Amino acid sequence: MARRSVRRVGVALCVAAYSAASPVGYALFALWSSLPTRHPARRARRLRRIVSIAFRSMHAFLRWTRLVDFDPARHAAQIPTGPCVLVANHPTLMDISALLAADSDLVYPVKASLFNSFWARPLFHHAGQFAGAGQDSLRVAQMVEAAMDRLSAGLRVIIFPEGTRSPERGLHAFGRVAFEIARRAGVPIVPLVITCRPRFLGKTSGFSRPPTDLPRLRIDVLPPIDPSAPAFAGSSSRILRDIVARQITTELERLEGSSGPVGRPKPAVRR
Repeated sequence: MARRSVRRVGVALCVAAYSAASPVGYALFALWSSLPTRHPARRARRLRRIVSIAFRSMHAFLRWTRLVDFDPARHAAQIPTGPCVLVANHPTLMDISALLAADSDLVYPVKASLFNSFWARPLFHHAGQFAGAGQDSLRVAQMVEAAMDRLSAGLRVIIFPEGTRSPERGLHAFGRVAFEIARRAGVPIVPLVITCRPRFLGKTSGFSRPPTDLPRLRIDVLPPIDPSAPAFAGSSSRILRDIVARQITTELERLEGSSGPVGRPKPAVRR
């Protein structure tokens, strides 16, 4: 009980630090993004690097306060170089910040309502991010084209095919967009398995309910799948999705099973 109380104090300290620092950070980021430039791609790269440094600092603070154990430097070497589509499960709110802390050349689809807000759109746009499709099927084609444009520029795209945070046990059904992007662009699909034990900032574990033990966030990179390789030649996005879903499910079962009986993830496939 005492340890949980200490963690709640740490959470309050973290929220206070973020509330104090974020307005300054957003203001500087907005100022830099609004400056005229002849090289928008170079500016986008610098803006992404700023975001990466900020998230590395945030996770260093979380380690220092013993709220979450995640070291971006240890995971950075696992992230492959070159254009690819990273596909991951999504157990916590920290997943995207952890990935961006480890890789400054990573872009992702932003929730459409947030991307299109008047204050956020210039920031996301100038940093090279793009709008997600959400439940709007008419925007799927736009999202696919935007992702392929980033891949052609040599960036890596991260997509959570569940579309929301994973349940406490198993996975939600996977969508097909990430796999269609990789198939059309002819780039590898790199499955990532993200674990946080014990779970923190998941669907049922908010800021006010930190676990007693130190949460350890880990990212494991599985062997890539190249849609252009002979073994996968002609494979549809549905087939590629099912293969990756089984890989992630199997690895989750192995990793979570090693820490105790937490339940077997269910296969995550959707028609």
